[in-house]
Amino acid sequence: MAEWALWAALDFLREGPQHRAQQDAAEWKRVRSREIAGSRWLIVGYGSIGEAVGNRVTALGGHVTGLRRSPGPAPGAEEILPSSVLPDALPDADVVLLCVPHTAETEGMAGADFFSKMKPDALFMNLGRGALVDEDALVDALVKGRPAYAALDVTGVEPLPAESPLWHHPKIMITPHDSSQTNGTILRADGTFVDNLHRYLNGEPLRNLVDRKAFED
Repeated sequence: MAEWALWAALDFLREGPQHRAQQDAAEWKRVRSREIAGSRWLIVGYGSIGEAVGNRVTALGGHVTGLRRSPGPAPGAEEILPSSVLPDALPDADVVLLCVPHTAETEGMAGADFFSKMKPDALFMNLGRGALVDEDALVDALVKGRPAYAALDVTGVEPLPAESPLWHHPKIMITPHDSSQTNGTILRADGTFVDNLHRYLNGEPLRNLVDRKAFED
C-alpha cells in the first residue's frame, strides 16, 4: 500500500497524465515536473500504513507530517501532530493522504471545506475507506481547481458502478481497492500467521489487534 502511494504521487508529480496525453497525440514536447524531494506530505492517520509511506517519502527527501490522536515521535515523520490541527495543516501540504479507518467521526471528513483548504497544485489520495470522502464535493473541488488531482484506491460504493463519473474524470485516478495486492502480500500474510501463532501460544496480543490500535492512533 505504501508503494501504491509512492506510485500515485510520482505519477502526479512527474506529470504522468500529460505525458500519456502527449504520447496518444504523438506530440514530442518536454514537460517540467516536480520531485518527491522537497515536497510536503500530510498523512492523516499515522498508523502502520502511514508510517510505511512516511519512511519511503522521507528516504526520497520529502517532508512528512503525520496526524493521529496521540502525538509523539514516530519513524518516517518529521513531526506528529494531533488530528485536531488538520484544518490548519492542509494549506501547507503538497500531498494529502488519508489512512484513517471509517468511523462515525471520520465519515465524510474530506468534504467541501476540507478541499477548499488544500493548495491548488496539491494531490489528494485516499488509502483508507471510501466513506471518508464526499465524492460529489471532491468532483466539485477538482472542477474549481483545488486540489489539482486525486488518486483513489477506495470509493463509497464498491465495485464502483460503471456509470460513476469518477471513472472518466480527467483529474482522478481510480484503482479497484487493490493497493495491497502484490506478490509480497501473501508471503507477509503467512509471516503474520506464524507470528500470531507464537503470540497466541504465549498468551500475547495478536499482531492484527496491535496493528489496529496503531492504525486508529
